[in-house]
Amino acid sequence: MDNEHADIAPSGTSFSASSGAPEEIVNAIKQAALDCGYIDCGITAARPFDIYAEALQKRIALFPETRELYQSMFERCNPCRDAPWVNSIIVCVHQYGKYRLPNGLGSHIGRNYLADRRNPANPDYANERHFTTHLRAMGLRVKRGGVPERLVGMLAGVTQIGRNGFAYHPRGGSWINIESWRVDLPLPTDQPAAACPCPAGCRRCMDACPTKALREPYLMRMDHCIAHLTYHAAWPIPKHLWHAMGNWIYGCDICQLVCPLNRDKWKNTLPMPWLDAVKSRLTPQALATMDAETYRRFVHPHFWYIPKDDVERWRANAGRVCNAVKC
Repeated sequence: MDNEHADIAPSGTSFSASSGAPEEIVNAIKQAALDCGYIDCGITAARPFDIYAEALQKRIALFPETRELYQSMFERCNPCRDAPWVNSIIVCVHQYGKYRLPNGLGSHIGRNYLADRRNPANPDYANERHFTTHLRAMGLRVKRGGVPERLVGMLAGVTQIGRNGFAYHPRGGSWINIESWRVDLPLPTDQPAAACPCPAGCRRCMDACPTKALREPYLMRMDHCIAHLTYHAAWPIPKHLWHAMGNWIYGCDICQLVCPLNRDKWKNTLPMPWLDAVKSRLTPQALATMDAETYRRFVHPHFWYIPKDDVERWRANAGRVCNAVKC
């Protein structure tokens, strides 16, 4: 099994899935999720996600040049592909829209990356580990992730999917992450959420997208998305897209920032000392002129999933921003 940990189960974990009624098991699971810092938890069945496969096929048919980007995602269509014992999927919602972002950083680096729970300095870093420990202490066989998480969030009744493709929760808007666990026990499932939370006729996300990556509701052309262009796209970036990327150095939040469903959802209540310590090194000016050693010591530790030798991409993106605003 993946994500094995030597941690002792959190205090109070004494419930056994083998001895409880299905409803009691579900209640225990959902309470454990809340105890571990998640704001919601739901359950859906582990079955092939044909609708997800159809969506991928549609994108490839419309934009053949994106085939390589979408091809690997087909692995998520069958939750039992690598674990035939899986019967249920537990879905939790993590809210990251609760931090006081250092001044200015949220305008050129995606908020999801700034408040990333996977950063060891983030107070929520251990949430996933603790919840996994809870599930195993209940006697469940567990495998993390490996499914289309926005879709399972909707199927488990904890989130809806907006026209921009993001998952939305009533409490956190789209400033959330969905995390999932595949388990062996057949569990009672929750009622799926309604598909679309968006106001009738709203097109703000599509109209605001500078590269027109959002072609129509629920249809994203990934290779034109600014977030993809800032960190994954092959160089050189086509000029018409490069100039449309605006002030984004890493990631992009435009379609979320203009969304009426996100009004008043970011709370700005918790400090971010781990970013406050390096905020002066994350400005466009600093990133555009940083040397490789500065990148390795101060920037890369907060964005460790990017290759350590990718300093040139950061400098190029930051230089574009500086040239645009005359830094």
